[in-house]
Amino acid sequence: MGKEADTGAGGRIAALRDLNALLAIAPAAKRAAPLLVIMGLVASLAETAGISLIIVFLYAAFGQLDDTGTVARDFGQAAASILEWLGGPAELATAIFALIVMRGVIAYFYNRIAQGLGARISEKARNAIHGEYLGVSYDFIRRHEQAELMEVLGTDSWGIAAAYNAFTRLIINICATAVFAFFLFMLSWRITLIAFICAGAVSFFLERLSRPVTQLGASVKAEHQSMGGLMLMTLQGMRAIRAYGREKAQDAAFVKSSASARESLARMERLSAAIRPATEIGYLAIICLIVGGAGALKVDFHATLTIVALLYRLQPHLQEFASNSLFLAQSAPQLQSVRRMIGPEGKTYPDPGMRPMPETFRSIAFRDVVFGYEEKEALDRVSFSIPAGRTTALVGASGSGKTTIVNLLLRLYRPEAGQILLDDTDIATIRREEWLRAIAVAGQDIDLVEGTVRDNVLMARSDANRAALADAYALSGLADMLAGLEYGDRDWIGQQGLNLSGGERQRVGLARAILRDPGILILDEATSALDTALEARVRTCLEQRFAGRTVLIITHRLETVRNVDHVVRIGNGRLLAEGPPAEVFGPHADGSVAALG
Repeated sequence: MGKEADTGAGGRIAALRDLNALLAIAPAAKRAAPLLVIMGLVASLAETAGISLIIVFLYAAFGQLDDTGTVARDFGQAAASILEWLGGPAELATAIFALIVMRGVIAYFYNRIAQGLGARISEKARNAIHGEYLGVSYDFIRRHEQAELMEVLGTDSWGIAAAYNAFTRLIINICATAVFAFFLFMLSWRITLIAFICAGAVSFFLERLSRPVTQLGASVKAEHQSMGGLMLMTLQGMRAIRAYGREKAQDAAFVKSSASARESLARMERLSAAIRPATEIGYLAIICLIVGGAGALKVDFHATLTIVALLYRLQPHLQEFASNSLFLAQSAPQLQSVRRMIGPEGKTYPDPGMRPMPETFRSIAFRDVVFGYEEKEALDRVSFSIPAGRTTALVGASGSGKTTIVNLLLRLYRPEAGQILLDDTDIATIRREEWLRAIAVAGQDIDLVEGTVRDNVLMARSDANRAALADAYALSGLADMLAGLEYGDRDWIGQQGLNLSGGERQRVGLARAILRDPGILILDEATSALDTALEARVRTCLEQRFAGRTVLIITHRLETVRNVDHVVRIGNGRLLAEGPPAEVFGPHADGSVAALG
């Protein structure tokens, strides 16, 4: 954090700056802020007017309307005029009651409007963050921990509503203080000056007390994020944790993180808890000082009583101001995270493309494609072709760049240099939705979501009917598995499909790809976990169904490569060979492709 964020004032400034930027996603909330301030101002006027009328009522009740003292005489004359204008004590009591009711009604509608707008802002922020996750480049998501992404979406976005309410209340507190100050000034400018000098001293003390609050807020957020990461590790890695006997170590790590989160939160709560009593003691001392000094300043009892009553009612506004100011400083790290996640800074976005996907094409060609991750270079000026309507095998050892090629075809990444061409058209210029609609991928490490078999297969085509699903189940070999499940394709498969074996997961992935009915099918070791008989049957079904279509098979098994039309062989991110299988590998009868390297 910068130097500014190290102080309470800096935290508030940063929070207000980020909140103002975030309000752009909810224009209604920004437009409503003046209305909320006006409502708060009117409520404050009603409150101060009500207190003043109560004093008038007391003047009348005790027969003090004709006091001889200068200030008292002025009060008595004003009270007599108000009483005469209203018509009598009964009307005065009615006016006081009406002001109290009006203030209550305004406060009710203010709270309803503010809470509704706050909830709307949080909703807009959540939707914006979620949309950003889906719309930003895949590389951006890959570079962030899941715990951080979940913390921003599931926790920080909710904090915007509270920050917005604190902000509007902060403005109302200022307006209320100004209204009370005006009435106090009319009663005695000397006492008002003393009161606000003392209030400034109390505020300075509170500012010093709350100075570390922004750092504590960032610490609490970091500890919660760390704990969230361990939660995800426990749930997602449960099988590995149990298989390697890591239960105690994982539990110890979580307990330690949980304790750190508790300690950070406790420090924050201790600081927050100290603010309220310090504020109350400070403003009570101011009231005592004014009562004690009223005689020296020749302020009569009645004016002093009114001033004390107004200061007493002003105290909650000053306390709320300090509380809201502190809360904004605490919220600064959360608001900054949300703003950073929503904003475009440091991000890239997939090119949506403008050209339609052609109905036919001759080939997909990589031309001098360069791509690298932060840790290493994956492809180094790779050029090869995937003929349309034929089966191509992409072969190479682990880490040779095969997965990167698939990710580039799926437009999860874009080349750092070079082009991927559909005939003479860069695929980046083709409408992304149309391009992806023409592709389906099934692999050995299939991505499954928590839900049912049906949920996962329908990701390929949500509008598919029952007949299309049954066909996909049959061709992928999934129908046999579903027959043994209690609820068939509506059986819950667990988190990321953990209730399924490797072969069952692959069959779900194959069914998903078949249901897509694509023009371009990518099979990334898609049948490696199936038994020999089932694999042969599924492979025959796939060959029949996708005959005449563009199929890319990623494999290291020589028997698979021998049956394809075209081979692309890569190693260490470079093209090693390309052509028919016999030309690429020669008369090898067994062994793996990786071994041939």
